[in-house]
Amino acid sequence: LIAGIIASPITSSGMSATPISQMIESRLRSALWGMFSGDALAAPTHWYYGGFPQVQSDYGRAGITGYTRPVTDLPGSILNKSDPDGGGRRSFSLKLGNKRGENIHIIGDVINHGKLKYWDPKKSVHYHATLQAGENTLEMQIARVLMRSIVACKGRFDDDHFRKAYVDFMTTEGSHNDTYASTCHRMFFANMIFHKRDPKNCPDNDGHNVDTIDGLILPSVTALAETARQLSISGNDSLDVSEASRREIQTASARTAAVTRSSNVLNNASEVWANLVSAALVTPISQGRKENEMEKPLREAAKKLGLRNPQPNRSDQMSACYLSQSLPPTLDMLSKYSQPSSLNGGVDIWKALIVNANIGGENVHRGAVLGAILGARVGDENLPQMLKSGLYERDVLEKEIDLFVDAVMQKTKNHSKTTAKEL
Repeated sequence: LIAGIIASPITSSGMSATPISQMIESRLRSALWGMFSGDALAAPTHWYYGGFPQVQSDYGRAGITGYTRPVTDLPGSILNKSDPDGGGRRSFSLKLGNKRGENIHIIGDVINHGKLKYWDPKKSVHYHATLQAGENTLEMQIARVLMRSIVACKGRFDDDHFRKAYVDFMTTEGSHNDTYASTCHRMFFANMIFHKRDPKNCPDNDGHNVDTIDGLILPSVTALAETARQLSISGNDSLDVSEASRREIQTASARTAAVTRSSNVLNNASEVWANLVSAALVTPISQGRKENEMEKPLREAAKKLGLRNPQPNRSDQMSACYLSQSLPPTLDMLSKYSQPSSLNGGVDIWKALIVNANIGGENVHRGAVLGAILGARVGDENLPQMLKSGLYERDVLEKEIDLFVDAVMQKTKNHSKTTAKEL
C-alpha cells in the first residue's frame, strides 16, 4: 500500500514498503483540509436561492473562483426574521428586550457576542457578513473545538469533554467571528440560560430546522477519528474494519450529533454517514481501473437513508438544508466527483468545491461534508496548494490538523514502527 491515492494509488493487490498508517494519515489530513475549504469557499454564497445569477450579481461574472469575503448586505436574507433567542423565525425589538421580558439576548450577549445588530429586522444582512475571505463559518469552528477535544482525550470522542468545550467556546467573547448561529445552537443556549437546564439536557428540536445537513459536520470529524483509532487498536496491519469496530464508529458519530441537537432522524443519518466517511478513508483506489470504488458505499448509504440511488451523470443541484432535500444531490455530487477520472490527481476536488460554492442554496455545510469525503479520496500530497493557502488562519489550522492526526493515529504509528516524535 502506498501513501498516495492518485499519483501513487493504493492498490488492493498487496503490500508495499510504505506503511498503511502513512496512507491513513494522508487521507485524514486531506479530509480535514477538504472540510475547511468546502465551508469557506461557499460562505459568500450561502443560501443564495437565486442560483448562479444571484452569485454573479454580488461577485462578478465569473462568480466564486477562490476564497472571497462575503458581501455585507443581502437582499432577501432571512437573518432579520430569525429568532435571536431560540429556534426558527420571530420578530423582535432591540429596545424592548427579548420575548421573555429580560434584557438579554442569546445572540449578542450569550453567544455570537456583539452580532445582534446584524439581526435587526429593519436590515437585510448577509448570514456571514463579518467573516474574512477564507474564514470558516461557525459550524466548522465548532468542528475545530471537537478536534481539540478529541486530541485532549487521546484520540477518542468523549461526550462530556466535548460538551464542556462547546459551551466554553460558544460563551467566550471573541472565540469566533461568524454572524449567524443555527437554530440548534440558539435553542441549546436558550434552554441553558432561560430555563436553567443542565447542558446535558439543552439539545432541542423545533421540528423543522434541526434535522439538517449541518448536523453531519461534527459526526464526520468523529467518524474520521474513530475509524483511525479502531484500525490502530485492531493490531492488524490492514484496512479491514470489523463489524464491531464499524458499530463503534457509528455509535460515536451519533453521540457526537446528540451533544448539540435532539434528533433521532439526525442520529440515524449520522450513523449511515459515518459508514460513508469511514469507507472513503479506507477503501482502496485500484490502479488502472475505471470503476469508482465509492459507488457501492454510496449506494448502500442511499438505501439505508431511504433515498434513490446516486446519479453521477445528473447536473449539480441546489438544495435546502433539510436532510431529505439536501442528501440526494449531495450523494449525486459525491458519486460524480469521486470517480477516478474526476479526482484527476487532486486538482478536481477544488473544481468540485468551487462548483458547489456557485450553486448557492445550502452549499456551506454541503461543502464541508463533500470536502470530507472527496478529500479522503485524494490524499494530502495530492491537494492543490491553493486549497490550503487561501484559508484564514491557515497555519493555525495546519497545527490543529497535525495534532488531531497524531492523536488518532498514535497506536497505528507505533504499530508501523513510526512514532509521533519521529514525524
